[in-house]
Amino acid sequence: MNRKFVEESIVPDQEHTNKGDQFAAMNPLRFRGAQGESDYPLLLEINRSSRQADKNEETVSLEDIARAFAQMDGLIPARDILIASLADAPATAIGYSRLGWYSSRTDTRLYYQVSFLRQEYRGRGFWQTMIQQNESRLCEIAQEHSSVPRRFFQAWASDNQVDWMSALESTGYQVVRRFNNMLYLLGQVPNHSIPAGFEIRPVKPEHMRCIWEAQKEMNEGLFENVAEDWREEKYLAWLENPSHTPHLWQVAWDGDHLAGMVLARIDEKENKERKRQRGYTEHIYVRPRWRKRGLASALIARSLQVLKDQGMRETELGVDSENESAAFNLYQRIGYKTFSIDTWFRKTMECG
Repeated sequence: MNRKFVEESIVPDQEHTNKGDQFAAMNPLRFRGAQGESDYPLLLEINRSSRQADKNEETVSLEDIARAFAQMDGLIPARDILIASLADAPATAIGYSRLGWYSSRTDTRLYYQVSFLRQEYRGRGFWQTMIQQNESRLCEIAQEHSSVPRRFFQAWASDNQVDWMSALESTGYQVVRRFNNMLYLLGQVPNHSIPAGFEIRPVKPEHMRCIWEAQKEMNEGLFENVAEDWREEKYLAWLENPSHTPHLWQVAWDGDHLAGMVLARIDEKENKERKRQRGYTEHIYVRPRWRKRGLASALIARSLQVLKDQGMRETELGVDSENESAAFNLYQRIGYKTFSIDTWFRKTMECG
């Protein structure tokens, strides 16, 4: 383990431009990198307190914490997970942040932070101090990478994370995009026939490569694309993804060409924990050559019926409110309704 990131650091006392920062300067924080699984119970405790402050009813377990970290490629806990404690009471951990990066385009790299702060320490400038330290660490990580023309700090917030959004905006982050989380109640399913010339076929193993290529193509045109996920060496991991439910997927073919798809799925574990019957209509995509023929509406309608037949009562999807293919408007016409909004923040990365 790299001692550079294990050693603790204190944000120094300095002049700040707002009251929150001034409070944090008078009460500096001490930071240390996570030591691995031994810190997971502490992270879970902070995570739950932070969610409670945000009135987020989603349950989080120790297994969820471990699973999330296990899925992060190249995660180094001592470098990428920063635990914040009061400088005058180092045993009092008040928050933590998870850091990482990815490329959205070949010329754009995003360095992100996901942060949690205990309920009783909100509104006192501590989150601004954590953001400052996160940016410093992300700059250190960026120094190890080849240069790209455009680099940004990035963060996300659900619409119930009011304190987090306020902390981001007070430290110079600006809103760059909003995403609508939409729900369709599976009462009466719309009837849209598959247009002439297309055939829906059961997904077979030999189809998976074509579906991968279509999904890669789709993501390349999205605002939230993660380019590293679509490198050739990631194909086998994608193929073995346990969340895949090919028996629910609706894939349309024009001869030997994959024309469009909806990769529906059901998360049984999540439904049991949250006491609900919800499916997901995800990765909705019609390739440009076959658009404006009603194929997307027909594939969505088939997916809704399949999920209803599986006992689901509702189905969810997420969509960029500025989607260039007018997907947001299509989903509204079908009957999906927005139940929450996620906001993406960015800040130009200026590292000394």
